[in-house]
Amino acid sequence: FPAYSGIILQLLYDRGLETQEKIDEFLNPDYSQDIHDPFLFKDMAKAVEIIFESIKNQEKILIYGDYDADGVTAVVLLEKTLKKIIEMEKNTYFTKQQAGSRQSLEPTISVFIPHRETDGYGINETNAREFIKQKFNLVITVDCGITNLEPIKILKNAGLKVIITDHHLAAEKLPAADAVLNCSLVAENYPFKKLAGVGVAFKLAQALLHKSTKNTKTQKISINNHEAFEKWLLDLVAIGTIGDMSPILGENRTLVKYGLMVLNKTPRLGFQELIRVSSLSNGEELKDLPLGSVLYDLDVRNISFQLVPRINAAGRMDHANIAYKLLTTENELDAIALARDIQEKNLARQKKAEEMFLAAKEIFGAVNDQQKILITFKEDWPVGLLGLVASKLKDEYCRPVILLTKSGETMSGSGRSIPEFNITLALQECAEFLDRYGGHSGACGLGIKGEENYQKFIKKITALAEEKLKDVALIPTLEIDLEANLKDLDRPLLDELKAFEPFAEANPLPLFWVKNLRVEKKETVGKDAKHLRFYFSENGLTRKAISFGTASEWGSQIKVGDIIDAVVELGVNEWNGNRELQLKVVDLKHANNDPNL
Repeated sequence: FPAYSGIILQLLYDRGLETQEKIDEFLNPDYSQDIHDPFLFKDMAKAVEIIFESIKNQEKILIYGDYDADGVTAVVLLEKTLKKIIEMEKNTYFTKQQAGSRQSLEPTISVFIPHRETDGYGINETNAREFIKQKFNLVITVDCGITNLEPIKILKNAGLKVIITDHHLAAEKLPAADAVLNCSLVAENYPFKKLAGVGVAFKLAQALLHKSTKNTKTQKISINNHEAFEKWLLDLVAIGTIGDMSPILGENRTLVKYGLMVLNKTPRLGFQELIRVSSLSNGEELKDLPLGSVLYDLDVRNISFQLVPRINAAGRMDHANIAYKLLTTENELDAIALARDIQEKNLARQKKAEEMFLAAKEIFGAVNDQQKILITFKEDWPVGLLGLVASKLKDEYCRPVILLTKSGETMSGSGRSIPEFNITLALQECAEFLDRYGGHSGACGLGIKGEENYQKFIKKITALAEEKLKDVALIPTLEIDLEANLKDLDRPLLDELKAFEPFAEANPLPLFWVKNLRVEKKETVGKDAKHLRFYFSENGLTRKAISFGTASEWGSQIKVGDIIDAVVELGVNEWNGNRELQLKVVDLKHANNDPNL
């Protein structure tokens, strides 16, 4: 690979990119080349046939989603696609005699997003029976359903058709659905296994649009139409994929890269307003933000820390229907009102989550090495914030954490875990004590009925964690990409790293370990003097570096003349129109391994 520097080749290799084909796909994502055929899903043809048959027979179709960013975007994407298909197929399925009463004869598309606290994750038996009463003919799940065996059995026994689109881990037995689209299944043929829920929904949308193109008589017009429509869905795919923290490699990388392009010129009023309110800094109020002041040039970080938490806040603090309405409204005033409502809910979410975090820390107290998993509950904790707080506690204690809340005899909870402990597989081994469960290797949701089951569950999963993590050091770690010299971290390398964007899950911004740097200068910067600016030198070369929020921690420990080792990111400092190379310090220590630092 003569075109790449040694550092770039090492970074590519560490990401599992060992062939020219894989490297080309990574560095130059091409929508026309890198997106897999949706019909590679073994049940895709069957799912498409069922949906078109329902459309032809003017049946009632229900899309059943999830309450997080991945689920909500998947719902919106599939609903818009089905309505587009119906519009495209009018001339095929609806006769002139029906035209006068077309509204009543056309299939109806309905959406149901469960309430996090009262419904729980996935389809429950109560809702399944309600859908039967409402005489739905077809239920399509998005981002859920793969573990809901009994509710789907109820739907099937009543004569409904069921299509599952999901990406979560399945139990040993699959639901008796008419078609199952789940990229993570061992028996699934689809070549990319890490799609988010919205990604699987998008593959179904692609297949439906492809099928509709084949059916139409005006094929040339329809092809242009459907390809444009398909690509305008990618803003939803990007939001949901990043929100789910799916790895941004392979097909996900192409979907997200093109999705960011779409998002930065999105026509969706809801996204425009959400982007606008999320641009507020701490201390600013909505009244200070001029109407129409939409800020674009969004990247993965903006989405991860600004847009996704606000979309999730709707379901955490109230109902995800608020986020659904925001993403589907075509009324500007409604978009403004909904975005502001979500902004207020997000502020309330931040405050409550911090209270829960501190309360949980007080409960756990001093954690020792023998405690391989942390589990607790409080009756007044809102279900919607359990996963968020569990994630923060997992980072704090470097071990799996499960938090639960209690209503009557039923406990509902969320867990977050470390790479060495697959928490959803652990739940499978505890299934006899659980009312419901589901999730990924690093995140799960669960329900428990009764104190006896709760105690047995704690005993079993604690034993599993102790066995699995007995030789694992549960301490904070940094994954450093490679060691480098200061002279290696130059502008040409920065330019080469641009091709690695977007940086996200499984493709983080590279971390470089630079040893034996001399501190030539040190100063506090920022409004509250919370940050440190360093000038590091090595063999006569000096580089500027910034360390955010560490003035109180490192200010007195690092002195001019010290020799230090630092872990840094390579970036650019932009100020008053000037751009200069700058290192961001992630961690550092004295080169002599001073134990006090």
